[in-house]
Amino acid sequence: MKIPSTLGTFFAVAQMPRFASNIKRFRPQNRSRRQLPLPPASNVRVAQVSALATSFDSGESFCRNRWNELETFRPGVLVGSAADLRGLAELAQRHILDLTSVDHAIFVLTVCGEQPVNDVLRVVLWQAFGVPVYEHFVAQGRLVASECQAFEGWHIEPCSAFSVIDGELILHTPEATSVPTGLTGRIDTEPCVCGLASLRVRDIEALTPIDDRALAATA
Repeated sequence: MKIPSTLGTFFAVAQMPRFASNIKRFRPQNRSRRQLPLPPASNVRVAQVSALATSFDSGESFCRNRWNELETFRPGVLVGSAADLRGLAELAQRHILDLTSVDHAIFVLTVCGEQPVNDVLRVVLWQAFGVPVYEHFVAQGRLVASECQAFEGWHIEPCSAFSVIDGELILHTPEATSVPTGLTGRIDTEPCVCGLASLRVRDIEALTPIDDRALAATA
């Protein structure tokens, strides 16, 4: 399946009007627990479907051996790794799991060193769930960057910074002076259309892209 170059624009136009009022950003609290970008009084059920160091105090954990319980839990939001969310999308499309309750958003947690979310995965998740997909970049148990509501790059979280050295994005946190990310990109200091004033990382790609042909075949 050929992925159109305008896919990012499609998601920004098609998804934002329906969900913008429900989606805020992750707000850092401590290293082990985080707030999800949902309204303060939201009753949306959040399921974190991957066993990762970063967890969210508004969500309930469902590791793979508990995925069969998701039908009863009826989450409106899914949070997890790209691999696990892709697996759930396949189960949903094959009608093995009823995940029609997912009606708010999906948050993909990309750990430093992993490939960033690509257009193929966004299409797979959109076809399975029909909700916005936002990527969030995690390192050392800390959320360091979160995808813009308008899909205009990653907003850099407080206490984190990025630089570009020899074409590679380098992450700087209180825990580490410099961490190679395996990604390329640029730092954007211009105001963002979403209204947030924080610096952004844009044009993010892997230094060594994977072959998407196998992924595209299932999209």
